[in-house]
Amino acid sequence: MGKSLVDPITTVYGPSAVEWEETPERPEATTDAPYGEPAHATARIHVPNGPKAEVVFAEALWSNRFVRLPRWRRVLLTLGYLAWKLPAVLMLVGPDRRDRAVGLPSTGFGLLTRFAWRMFTLLVLSAALLTLATAHLWIALAIALVALGLLATRLNLVEHVITAAAREVEREALLDYLEDRLRWLERRCDAIVIVAHSQGGYLAHQLLARDGGRNQKKVTRFVGVGSGLKPIWVLRQTRRPAVLAVSWLLPAASLCLAWGLLPLAADPSGMAAATKALAVTTLLMSAPVAAWSGSSTTAQLKDIADGVQPHSLTDFLPFGEMTDMDSSRWAFVAAGTLLSIGSTLLTRHFIKPSDQEALQLPKQPGGKLDWREHSSQHDMVGRMLLPALPDNVEQEATPVLGHPLRDHTLYFAPEGILVRQLAGDLLSDLQTATKQPFGAEQWRDKVDRYTRALRKQHDRRRLFHGLLTLAASFVVLIPRLTLGASLPGAIVDTCLPLAVVSLFLSYVFTGRGRTSMRKTVAALDTELRGESLHEPLIAMLPSGRRLVPAITLAIGALLAVTGAVWLTLMQQQLPYWQVTHPGAGLVAGIVLVVLAAATASGYRVRRRWALGAAALVAIPPLASRVPHAAGIPTWAAAPGLMSAVVIATLVGVAVLSLTRTVPVTLPAPEKR
Repeated sequence: MGKSLVDPITTVYGPSAVEWEETPERPEATTDAPYGEPAHATARIHVPNGPKAEVVFAEALWSNRFVRLPRWRRVLLTLGYLAWKLPAVLMLVGPDRRDRAVGLPSTGFGLLTRFAWRMFTLLVLSAALLTLATAHLWIALAIALVALGLLATRLNLVEHVITAAAREVEREALLDYLEDRLRWLERRCDAIVIVAHSQGGYLAHQLLARDGGRNQKKVTRFVGVGSGLKPIWVLRQTRRPAVLAVSWLLPAASLCLAWGLLPLAADPSGMAAATKALAVTTLLMSAPVAAWSGSSTTAQLKDIADGVQPHSLTDFLPFGEMTDMDSSRWAFVAAGTLLSIGSTLLTRHFIKPSDQEALQLPKQPGGKLDWREHSSQHDMVGRMLLPALPDNVEQEATPVLGHPLRDHTLYFAPEGILVRQLAGDLLSDLQTATKQPFGAEQWRDKVDRYTRALRKQHDRRRLFHGLLTLAASFVVLIPRLTLGASLPGAIVDTCLPLAVVSLFLSYVFTGRGRTSMRKTVAALDTELRGESLHEPLIAMLPSGRRLVPAITLAIGALLAVTGAVWLTLMQQQLPYWQVTHPGAGLVAGIVLVVLAAATASGYRVRRRWALGAAALVAIPPLASRVPHAAGIPTWAAAPGLMSAVVIATLVGVAVLSLTRTVPVTLPAPEKR
């Protein structure tokens, strides 16, 4: 990680800017180093026409320090711990950094929509995996063997988490090891910056909190990256009976409410009531979270309550006569409600009072420790919002790829933006220590501009991804819903195609995210070298000019698909009609819906693509031949002509609107 922080300086200023001298680890214990000498390096930094300074980097690799259990015990321990802490999976669908992203409003409806979307994704992928496993025994065996094989190897990361969360003796031994590494640095350095990734973020936090902060003597900054501080802290809290009880009561309440209200969703006449039931269920489930959360999350949950109050449970009580809502169903609803209330009471009286400042770091007299936590919006480890950290600790989301697993492993990639932010911090520290200019202000200003641009780019890419997924899900689910299936039943029945669409789009957009990251960071390096760009890097449509073209293109897509289906049916029912290329409208509809989603997300689409789609719709009416009465012009009897005219008009409105829209260029120009 240390080498990755100085590589951007080499990339910008040339190989002569950094002299890197590395020393491998020496495990032999000495009086000066009871745990051996750590792997370390000395970097001599010399910016062009500037001063020189020296920095020491030392490694504290904790993951190979604890005693590993025999493989069979390792597997049993891991499986038992996962089963006992199973409710922790709720953290994956709870409030997280994505809820602060641009795209949906931070209102009750927006939070409810995002929660429902995550549950939809989880249901689709789980149902698809279960369907494959039950349909093909060899797939189930392969999954089980791979899982057991990983648990028996060093790739069993769950065992690392268990060590930090449940094994007190081994955790203290790890902290002793880290403290020894810190002492080694203190004897050689005037000021220390700790950079900790993943689970190391939790261990470093515990190290700095040890014995009232005795280890903060020379530490000026603590930087957590994709930190496991929050999830491991939550797992440690489950050792307390009240927390463990709440963690099991919440899923129990959810299952009771879902089972009790299922008939409302199964009956088409009760869909409106089912929507209200989902809102009420979310409100009841979020009550304990609101009691435990910070002010920002509590405000979001209050917005849900304000939106749900006019549609309380009494609003859909009459639907019990129209569905199978018998007394047993209402008993499950009552049980789920009581369990949620019980969780709220436990949280307020036994959990919240002792956790007001649980993650605060103690301050030494006169200490000026700067604590920062970096994470992407999607990193599965670092994206949690709860529990809340002290003010100004959590930084704005770090742009990576928008993938829950890959984000966690790519923070220190050579083409990443975070390493350039940390390189700017390094130059600033050298500038402060030596009182000489290292160009830190210009470096950090440019990096900040490009970071904001990457965040905007990420937001529009994720919105585009979500809209395409929504459109594909709509196409897959509508046939099942029109045949009378309930929404949950339709999702389960079509889980395989939905999973294929989800994984394919995830692969495409993850690859696109990496490409755009490399391109943007390369442009940043170009500007840091003092060279100018020849053209704007990112061009986005203003948010206020997207609605008209997006709606007109979406309506045109719907008409094109409907027209294609109608022409196909007519060709089958009336074989003497000579309908040419009835599927052209379907292709045009796909193109138009993609363009509508791209426009709504802020992409500047090529107008000729929309005009080409309108031309495709015109093929059947111009080339088809159908019988018609005498005296009626041939063009008047052309099948699909009126639809083609309407679609052409809509596309024309969209093209005209896009032509008059001036895109916003990012990164924003530097202030002179």
